[in-house]
Amino acid sequence: MTTYNKAFRLIIKKNFMLLIISIALLVVTLGFWVGIPVFVIGNILSKFNIPVFIHIVCISISVGLFFSLYFIPFHLKVAHLVGKMKNESTIKAFGRLQLVFVLLSATAFYVIINVVLVL
Repeated sequence: MTTYNKAFRLIIKKNFMLLIISIALLVVTLGFWVGIPVFVIGNILSKFNIPVFIHIVCISISVGLFFSLYFIPFHLKVAHLVGKMKNESTIKAFGRLQLVFVLLSATAFYVIINVVLVL
């Protein structure tokens, strides 16, 4: 993971504005990346007889997927740099990076939603 950390630092130094634009878009389009999974996918899943835990996990993964869409240009640049560093394909590095980012985003959303529901 140190290769990815080095690549992230280099890309952030070079393209700091890309990160700022992604974060600004996340704030403006909060209803898209949270609203669709919670309300649309939540309603679709509520029609089926599934456990609540699986319901929440599916919503969390879809939130992580929508959240990660905003960082695709940033991740492509990082994957390209990592691909050069490790001598592997950019697509392989991008897939790994995107998968980890989706799972981390989903986990963060799951933890936040559970804290909010408990309070």
